[in-house]
Amino acid sequence: MCYCFYRFLTIKKIVNTIPDLIETAYTHWNNPERLGFIGMELESRSRLIAARSVLSRAVELAPLAHPEWYLSLAFAHFRDVDNLSGEGERILIEGMEETDSDFLKASYLSILEGHDENIDDLIEYLCASQDISVSFALGHSFLWRGEAERALLMLREAIQRLGEDETPLGLDMYCGAMNWMRGQGMDIELLTEVRPYLERLISKYSNSYNFRALTIQMYQTLRDYTAVRQTAQETLKVFPDEETTMVALGSALEKTGDDDQAIMWYNRAIGAKPSYVRARVMLGKLYERRGMTTLAEQIFREIPSAFPEFHVGKLEIAYFLHRTGRASEAASLFRFGYERLKPFEKSTVEAHPEGKILLGSLHELSLPILQ
Repeated sequence: MCYCFYRFLTIKKIVNTIPDLIETAYTHWNNPERLGFIGMELESRSRLIAARSVLSRAVELAPLAHPEWYLSLAFAHFRDVDNLSGEGERILIEGMEETDSDFLKASYLSILEGHDENIDDLIEYLCASQDISVSFALGHSFLWRGEAERALLMLREAIQRLGEDETPLGLDMYCGAMNWMRGQGMDIELLTEVRPYLERLISKYSNSYNFRALTIQMYQTLRDYTAVRQTAQETLKVFPDEETTMVALGSALEKTGDDDQAIMWYNRAIGAKPSYVRARVMLGKLYERRGMTTLAEQIFREIPSAFPEFHVGKLEIAYFLHRTGRASEAASLFRFGYERLKPFEKSTVEAHPEGKILLGSLHELSLPILQ
């Protein structure tokens, strides 16, 4: 497949800050190719409301042009703290109906649970595809469905079919899935199985953020914090307001013993995106580790004001309160936040060491959990 929207990634003077991307989108409101690229960039950089607006316009103008626009638009709904998963699924179905894309069908499989005759028939059909993009999407979906070994087998088979210098749709899915599986302890050599393809993507599409983010993620998985620092610094030269990269840099600095620089970068991330809870949590924990508990508490208690709808953030305050001996307040706040989580968020909390302790404390205090 050839997706000509990628040509916009190679424009030398394309702007990379969030405000400039949004301004460029609205000054090219009738150019679906430009809107598609910008919308996908906004989604990858967690500007979900703007991404939905821009990608919806791109799909409206050119509904048959790019199946990946539908996927990015769907994820801009799935990733929202409000429960927009139904709308995300509707968009995927609409995309499949409009484009008849096997890439979208393979991606849609990720949200289908279990096995029945229809699902098994779809898997069999997609497994027979010779389109490497479909194989990447299918392997990624196997991982989402909890079939990690099958995902690894599919992805390794697919990458063997990749031609020299090829960068097909879905290659980033391959890289992301391999990063995640290695992080879960699977035997994957990221430096040989992933890094060459990320370098290829960055070299060809230097203005796309996602490929650089995956590179940072790869080095984080390998615990190579010197490489994280270097890659994050290089990324910020191209994407100067990218707050997740600032936090990655701050975390790497903290892990290598430079707390003062880490504090600066966490604060810069908060300045770039005040609602970015992870930056506040990282900063608060650093202050707490250094014994600056009053300042740490101030940072933690800012979370509900910075992002009221993000209930996981309230749990982070509860964890802090529990660590500092305020068990009753911690339990009350934990209960409030936990009851408002999505099912997959509750599963994550239930596996979290501090989450397990506070869930247990609710039972000890005879505080019921609403389901």
